[in-house]
This record gives sequence, C-alpha cells and structure tokens, in this order.
Amino acid sequence: MAGIFNQLDAQIAELLAGWNIYSTGLLVGIVVFIGWVVYDTQDADTHPLLLARQSQASYVRQPGESAIYRSPEAPHGYSLRTGLAVKPPGAPMYSAGRDGDLRDIWRRVTGEIPLEKNANAGVSSGTAKIMTVFGKEEITEHDVMEISKEISVIGQHLKEHNAKKVAIYLPNSVEFLSSLFAGAFYGFSPILIPYNQPHSTLIELLIQTGADSLIAQAGSVPLDEVSKGVSGLRSVIWTVEKTSRHMDWNEVPEGIGGKTDVSVWHELVSERTGSLQLPQDTEKAPNVVFLWQEAPGKPAEIVDFTQQNISAATGALISALPVPQRLSPTDTFFPGDTFTQSYTLCLTLAALFSHSTVVINSVAGPGIDLRIATRLIAPTVAVVSAETAAKLHDTTTTSITGSLKKFAHYLETRVLTSGKLPTDTFLTRLNAPTRASIGTTPGKLRLLFVSERSGHNTPPLSSEDLSDLRIYTKARVIYALTAAKVAGAVAQTNIYDYRRGTTPANKHCHFGIPLSSVEVKLKDTVSHKTTDDGPVGEIIVSGPAVAGGETELGVDGTYHEESERNHANMIQVLSGKTTHLRTFEETV
Repeated sequence: MAGIFNQLDAQIAELLAGWNIYSTGLLVGIVVFIGWVVYDTQDADTHPLLLARQSQASYVRQPGESAIYRSPEAPHGYSLRTGLAVKPPGAPMYSAGRDGDLRDIWRRVTGEIPLEKNANAGVSSGTAKIMTVFGKEEITEHDVMEISKEISVIGQHLKEHNAKKVAIYLPNSVEFLSSLFAGAFYGFSPILIPYNQPHSTLIELLIQTGADSLIAQAGSVPLDEVSKGVSGLRSVIWTVEKTSRHMDWNEVPEGIGGKTDVSVWHELVSERTGSLQLPQDTEKAPNVVFLWQEAPGKPAEIVDFTQQNISAATGALISALPVPQRLSPTDTFFPGDTFTQSYTLCLTLAALFSHSTVVINSVAGPGIDLRIATRLIAPTVAVVSAETAAKLHDTTTTSITGSLKKFAHYLETRVLTSGKLPTDTFLTRLNAPTRASIGTTPGKLRLLFVSERSGHNTPPLSSEDLSDLRIYTKARVIYALTAAKVAGAVAQTNIYDYRRGTTPANKHCHFGIPLSSVEVKLKDTVSHKTTDDGPVGEIIVSGPAVAGGETELGVDGTYHEESERNHANMIQVLSGKTTHLRTFEETV
C-alpha cells in the first residue's frame, strides 16, 4: 500500500516540477470553458417541441379546401371562444361566465365586477387606472368615477336627441373611450372614424355611414361644410382642450339655423344634474362600426362589429398569453396605434379588463417615434403598428457602428436563437448592446405587440428584424396579422418564439397560430390549389370574432410541412407580388 502512495507522490511531484505559465493558462482556459458551458446551457423559455407543434389541423377537409386550423385553446370538437367569461360577484370559480360586452368591461373598470383572483393578478386598487399625456411635460390621471359621469352625461344627451349612429372623430383620448362606452350603455352605434381626414373625405364617410351625430375635437371640422354636406346630421358635440375653453364653441355658423344642435363636452358635464348612474339594462348593446382605411383620404371599408365580435376578440387576446405573462394591475399599457384599429382597441379593452394602467397619448398612430411618445411614462406593455416597429428598428440599427456593440448584439442574438430572452449579465454590463430608449425607465417594457394590416402596403418585418427588436427593447415581441372584418387579430406569434432565419430579409415573418376566437382554412383559387404536396389557396377566416361569421382576406397562403409536426409557412400575395409570411405559427 505504501508503494502505491509513493508512486502517486512521485507522479504529482513530476507533474508540478514541469508546471509553468503555459500550464496555468491552459488550466484557466479549461475552467472558463466549462463554466461558460454550464452557464450557457440554461433551459429555453419554452420547450422546442411546443413551438414545432402549435396549430391544430382538422382530421378531414372539404374538396377544394385545406384542413381547418385552430388554436390549441379551442380544439376541434369544442366551441371557439365567444366572449370574456364575465362572472358576477360571488360566482363560483368553476362557473363558465357569460360572454359580456363593453358595458361589462366598464363595470370591471369601476370595480362593480371585481377582478378575478389568480396567480398573476397582482394587487389592484379596485379600479383600473387611466392616464393621459398632454404635450411634452404634463401627464394627468383621471378619476374613473368622473369618467363614468361623463359617459352618463354624454349618453343621456345623445339619447335625448334620438341619436342612433354617432360618429366619433377624435384622436386617442379619454373622450374617445367615454363615447365608445356611452354607445353600449345608451343604445347608439359608435362609428369610429380615423382622425386627420381631409374635410371632403370626412363628409363622404359621414354620409356613407349614415351618421346622425358627431363627436369631434373643436376646430378639427368646419361645421358649416359638414352641416350642409351631411343632411342627416342633427347633433354635434365638441371636445375642447383646457387651454381653449375660454372661447365660445357653441356658436352656430350662419345658414345652419336650428338644423344642427351644437354642444360642448365639458359644459354638458358641468351643467348636467340629477341621476348620473349608468343604466343597468340587459338589452343587447348596439354594434360598433369600424372603417378599414389604408391611409387618411383613401377609400374606406365599413365594417359592423357586434358586441360579441369585440368581446370574443378581447377574451382571446387575454387568453393567448401564458398565465405568468398576462396583463395585470402591475402593468402600464401604452396604445401606440389609433383606437380606430380593432387590434389596438381590443388590447386596450383587455388592459382595462385586467385593471392595468392605460396611458393615452393623442399622437398615437402609424409610424410614430415610440421613443418620443413614451418619454414621460414607463410602459411595460405597448401595441404599435408595423410602420412604428420598422421605424424603431431602422433608427436603432443605424446607431450601431462600433465593433464592440456589434459583438454584443451578436452574443444576445445567439441567446435568442437558443430559445431564451437575454438578461443582464456581467458581460452585458461591461459591453451592453445598443438599446432603444423607450420610456422613462428603459428596459421596463416586457411586451411589444406589433400589428400587420393584411392587404395594405405596410413595411415587412422579417424574423431577423423581430429578433433585433427583442434585443433593442429587452421585450418579447408579438407579431399579429389583422384584417378588416376580423376583430382583434387573425393570428399572432407565440410569445416565446424567438426563431430567426425563417424568412428572407425583405419578407414578412410568420404570424403564429390563430387566436382562439377564429379558425382558418385555405380555399383553392385559379392559380393555387391544395394537393398532396401541401395546402395552398386564399385565406378564409371564420368564428365569433369575424363580422358576419366568415370573411375572405383576399390574399393567398400556403402551409409547408417542414417536419412531421406541421411546421407551417405561408405565402401571401399582395398586389401581384409574392410575400413570404410563414404565418399562423407552426401551422397556420
């Protein structure tokens, strides 16, 4: 035994006798390599197989059509999501709840319908919070009860004037939301007209929609032209900024006479007395009219959404997120696109329903500078247009010039490719990648929703672009496909899907799986037909979130079987050009 120890001692002595600086460097390198491998082998945010198998295809298909694709939330054989599953106070947790409408969303905002308790609910003050950014320096929090009063006053005023179709021509504002909710409580259909229209176009839209009342920002509309051009217009309500309330906005231009009643929003609210309780009617609330328009001044498609269309879309957007990532009272939600886009509006309603703090800025719209729009707030969740996301990407990318910054960007791209959202480490503190300065607390943003409008000339966002945006914003990016007759979205990417290289740089990235409120199929066209090689054809969407129950998007798509698990790509044809979309996630 002693001989063995002697031999071992001799070998160690011989090894140490030959030790030098190169041996030390080699040992340090091995230790660092092993440590890096251990550090870099963390689990992905979700299992890769869950990303490789998302949409569920029906077992059979009709001649001339593809299989029908659905979200796993609503498997074939079960009904699609039809609403918000609103439960009255005291209802047991296992009860299904009812679909609900805009009135139930506002009752949730005021706390009349309490927030449900769950693991991600956070601590709520009992009501949602609504704030408005004014100019460059002022931000105001609104009293929810005061907004309820405004809803009651404006609703009663319009009801007294027998309003049935009320055009809302406002930028994003509290008055916009109040008018929308007033329509549900007092029985008139809000017509949501995109802001900044040429006067002639606005008059045409009012005539086409049959509007009998108008709510607009003071000075944005020439009353004499509108009153003469729209013969059925009986009532106008001006919203006036605080700095302009010293002026007389009740004056009626000559020649109009008593044909059109002109009122001022803040004067109606201050003068109205009596009962200001919102009605408790259970009658069906009227529809909400949206105008699908490529740009102000362009022709518009008029779409009537029922209350169920909106509540189904809102409920589906809430449930599409994993429970730990859902909107909660701890979130600050920023709508960076206009409320006249159903995707933005439904996400805003989802934030209100979840008691998140909603911060409104009137400059919201396609192509805004997100960094300037959020300089007074610290949003955790934001929704923007594809134009805004492309602008943010291009502006930030051009600022990366140094080799060290490019190397830091490369390292975080590798982390994303491995399925993990990058986090701050010792290396990023030494050499941080370039970040976009969003909000007063950069890095607080956790979710960025981006909407692509089907059939419109919007900039393509490739998988590489979305990967870059995740690094620039330190947020998970959700890319959604929207359409005129689909409330909310047709489909949106999985929150944990960070894959890259799936599309060429000038093509659209995939849009993930359909929401649980719709189902999608492809129908044969003259040039595209479904065969054994793969489904291809025009995209058809149906379900509770679709106006009229079913709609054709007017673009062609195809699913490519990249694996035995239905990994899907989609080709969309826009204006005769083929655009690679890899849509509806792994299968749609």
